[in-house]
Parts: sequence; structure tokens; C-alpha cells
Amino acid sequence: MTMRLLALLMILLSPLSSAEGTLTRASVSVVVRLEVAADGMATLVGRFTPDPTSKDPLHLYSKDLEGTVGVATRIELPAHSPLRVRGPLTADVETVLLDDLPVYPNGPVTLRLPVLLPVRADGAEVPAAITISYMACSAKFCKQPVQGYEMTLTVPSVLAESASTTERGVDEGALRQLLDRQAKGQAEVVRRIVREELDARLAPNPIAWRTVATVAEVESVLAAERAAGRVVLLDFTGPSCVNCQLMEKTVFRLPAVIRALGGLTAVKVNTDPPFQVLADWQQMRFQSQNRPLYVRLAADGTETRWSEVFAPDAAEPRDRFLAFLAGGAGADAGLGAGLGQFLLLAVLGGLFTLLMPCTYPMIPFTVNFFAKQAAAGHRLAPLATFYALGIVACFVGLGVLITGVFGASLSSLAGHPVTNLLIALLFVVFGLSLLGLFLLRLPSGLENALGGGRAGYLGALVMGLTFAVTAFTCTAPFAGTVLAQAVATGVWWTAVLGMTVYALAIAVPFFFLALSPGMLKRLPKAGGWMNEVKVVGGVIELAAALKFLVICDLAWQWGVVDRTLVLAAWAAGAGFIAIYVLGLVRLPGDERVDGAGAGRVLLALGFATMALWFAAGLAGTGLGFVESLFPVS
Repeated sequence: MTMRLLALLMILLSPLSSAEGTLTRASVSVVVRLEVAADGMATLVGRFTPDPTSKDPLHLYSKDLEGTVGVATRIELPAHSPLRVRGPLTADVETVLLDDLPVYPNGPVTLRLPVLLPVRADGAEVPAAITISYMACSAKFCKQPVQGYEMTLTVPSVLAESASTTERGVDEGALRQLLDRQAKGQAEVVRRIVREELDARLAPNPIAWRTVATVAEVESVLAAERAAGRVVLLDFTGPSCVNCQLMEKTVFRLPAVIRALGGLTAVKVNTDPPFQVLADWQQMRFQSQNRPLYVRLAADGTETRWSEVFAPDAAEPRDRFLAFLAGGAGADAGLGAGLGQFLLLAVLGGLFTLLMPCTYPMIPFTVNFFAKQAAAGHRLAPLATFYALGIVACFVGLGVLITGVFGASLSSLAGHPVTNLLIALLFVVFGLSLLGLFLLRLPSGLENALGGGRAGYLGALVMGLTFAVTAFTCTAPFAGTVLAQAVATGVWWTAVLGMTVYALAIAVPFFFLALSPGMLKRLPKAGGWMNEVKVVGGVIELAAALKFLVICDLAWQWGVVDRTLVLAAWAAGAGFIAIYVLGLVRLPGDERVDGAGAGRVLLALGFATMALWFAAGLAGTGLGFVESLFPVS
């Protein structure tokens, strides 16, 4: 009797929260505590709080959610936990329907799970495992889900002598039935987790895509679906197509899009090598190399297309895309949003080239040339125009050469692992050159043949050509970057357009300097700071090489260059640049940094932020557009 009273006294004196565990992941904070009552009964209380500072309010899925879309918010007990369920899981708020799925309103929710404490002869505290699952979403996007996260709490036990059926509030038969139900429930939990894991591995995208490998297969699918009166959506894609991956990982994960595709036969057509025959079929059948390209083929032969790339939270294009899937108008936008990004790359590449050690010192030389021409009676505006045309002509000629050699095969070329390996090697060579490991130079004979002191318009034109050729050491890495991206787009004219914009970004500043030689005095003098620009550019070039090696790894199954390796390398590279620009690390040719000014500090903070952002990606945070660089295998 004394032992029973002692056990009862221990339970009554226990705090309401004798055990507590916390978890913060995927923008949700979870606090789980154990509320102990008399007679060996207790309740697990879990408070799930989505990040209140999120720009878009977050909500959680219902505890009763079923199916493959979303993850239910739950507290559960694994089979090896000493706790046992004694009642149903409840929530403190009612659910609402969103896209036909039960969700809790934006904000926190508290779940309660009644449990029985473990029975021990000594009444000691024991570790007890519980599992946490949830998925936070806004109206525009969803965070990475947390499924079956195991948390361990230290819980009190009940003395075996005091654990009579009467004091615990249930008779032996009822307790046996409860434990039987618990065992069945745990078995169902295990089956559900295994089923969900297999579904995640075998079908990472809930859309039932059909894949084809030959023209005969796709023609057979089209004929069969047409005869059955069904609508077909052809998705021309490939691992090397960044915009394709972006759409697949964002837009095609929207519940509304998934439902819209439920009534269609979705066919994925990979036009990357080794499926060159499908790329040729796309070109022949639809007279287009666009990727992504979605073609909706109705049973009556009606055909509509969509190639516009858009963000999933952009309501207007999203609604138009849903209307397109339902049979409305398409949007064959060519390069779409990728064109602006490509042109920005060309402009930034040209401006960065101007700061290189083999380009920047040529500015005074160029201005002196025009000063002498002005003294000889020549008008500066036409001379400056011809000089700029010489620069542009050199780089545009390179773009025309690329177009002429590869022509209509650019799309296939972009996805070939050999192409991506060569581009990656070029980036490595250029990056190491910028870091000072070796010097890239043109043969001196070629430089001398293009030089000369000719005057007049022809002389200005030749001077522009000479500048572009002699600055090869610095222009090659950035011009190569623009050309590589042009090849990746798979559209022939982008090589010419990219080189034109790149060359103009270089030539326009020279044009205005030629018109106003006095502006030269306002420019900073060439010095050690240019070596720092080279080093930063070199690290960026090496980081860019990894993007192309991802395609090689996927094609040749290396199993090395994956998302984890790339993000780790990018985080390390950005971190290195951050401490480098602050002067904490110096390389041969660098000047000593006695004090970091505001410009250096801001630049370092920018790269440090990037390093932390990439590191967050390693921890499971989605990185938006960056995720599209890692293809779905």
C-alpha cells in the first residue's frame, strides 16, 4: 500500500510538462510536451507554429490528409516507443478546404494525442520516441516537407505494483483491446511510411508522365490516344534544359496544374542526346527547337503550344497556362524569360571584361590614338563609331562562326555530355588562368599582323579589331561564358545576339571616351585592384564549370557531381571571396589591404550571404531558380 501511495504522490507532484522537445525546420517551429495525469495516463501536446515573419502566410495540412499530395500534420508513436496510444489525435482548430484539400487556417495549430505511460518495476524515467510530420505551404509555394522526424522525450513511468487495472482507469479486457488497436495502428503507420517512401522514390512528381525513347513510340501513343478521343500533352524537355527543370520543379507541382493534367495523357519527350532522333522529330514535326515546349494535341487534331517560362506565384501567366491545358490559347514565347537573363549575362560579361588587367590599361592608349587623329583634323564621332564597329565585328564574327558550324543542331549540342564536358574544361582553364596559374596569350606574330598605326576610318576599324584580338586573354573567359549559354538555349540566333550585346557593352564606353578624352582623368589608375578582379572572376569561372559537369554526371552516371557537391563548392567559393575582398587572404600579385572600406565590406557581405544561402540549400532549403540547375534524373 505504501508503494502505491508513493507512486500516486510522484505522479501528482510531477509538473504538467515533465518532458519537452523542440524542432525548427522548413519554416515551422514545433514544441512537443507531455502533460501527465493520474493513473498512468498522459497527453502528448504538439504546438506547430509556421514562421510568422514569412512574406506569404503559411498554413499546414490537416492531420487527416490522405493521398500523395501534401503531408499531414501529425504526432505519432513508432513501434519501438514505450508509450502507447489511448485515444485519437485531435486539433484545436477546424480545417478549411483549399484546392479541395483540408488545411488548417494560416497560423499555428495544437495537436493532442492521449497516451499511456510505460510500466516499470522501478518507476524510473525512460526515453520515449515520437515522430513528427508536417508540410508548410502558402498560396504560392510549399516548403520542403518533414516526414517521420523522430524526436526523443524523457517520460516518467508507472510502478509495476501500482499499475493495477483499476487505478489506470481501464479493465484488463479494455486495455488488451486498446493495445491490439495500437499494434494495428502502428502497423498501418509503418505501411503508410513505406508506401509514401516508395511513391517518393518511384514517382517524385505526382503527374503520371509517360516517357518515349523513339519516334515510333511517340507516334504510337499519339495514334492510340487520338483513337480513344483523349487529349495529349507533349513536353519537349531534357536534363540540360534549365528552364525545363525550373518549370517541372515549380509550376508542375502546383495542385491546380496536377489536377488539370489529370484528364490529359502527359508524354515527356527527352530531346537531349542520346535521343537525337526525337530532337530531329521535334524540328521536323513542329518546326521548332524551343525548350521547354508544351504541345497540346486534341483528338480532333487541334494543336496549341506553350513555351513561356514563368514563376508559379505569377497569377496571370499561371491562369493562362491552366486555360491552355483546358484547351484555350497557347503562348509560344520562344526564349521567354530566359532571354532577359541571357542578355543580362552578356552585358555583365562585357562590363567585367573592361576591368581586366589586359583590357583596362588599353583605355589610355585608345584615347591617345583618338587625340592624335583629332589633331590631324579627323572628326572624332565617325572615328569612334568605326573603332566600336571593329570591336563588335570581331565578337559578332565569333557568334556567326558558332551559328554556321552548328546551325540547327544547337539544341542537341547543348545537351550532349561531351559538349558540357568541353565547356566545363574551358571554364576550368580560363578560371585557373585568371587565378594566375598560367598566362593565356595569342601568338606574337598574329598580334603584330593585326597591329599598326594606320590613320583614318580604316585605321580606327583595324584598331578596334586589334583591341578585341590582343585582349583575348581577358575576353575569352567571359565571351566563352556568353557563347556557352547561347549554345545551351538551343536557338541559333542567340549566339549572334549574345556576342553583339557583349561587344557593345565593351565598345560603348570606349566610344564615349574617344569623344571626350578629358574623361580619362576621372578613371581610377590601373593597379593591384585589377588582380583582385581577376581572382574573383577566376573563382566564379571554376564554380560555373560545375554546372556543366552536373549534366555529364547524369549522362555517364559518375555519382559524384550532384546537388550536394555543387552547393558545398559554391558555398566554399562564395565564402572564400568574402574573406578575400576583405584582405584576410592575399595571393601573389595582390596589394596589402590595410583597412576595408565600405565598398569592400558591402561586397564581402554580399558573398557571405550567398555562402550562407548555398549552405542552407545543403540543409534542405529550396533555392528557387538554382534548383533548376540540378536535373530530375
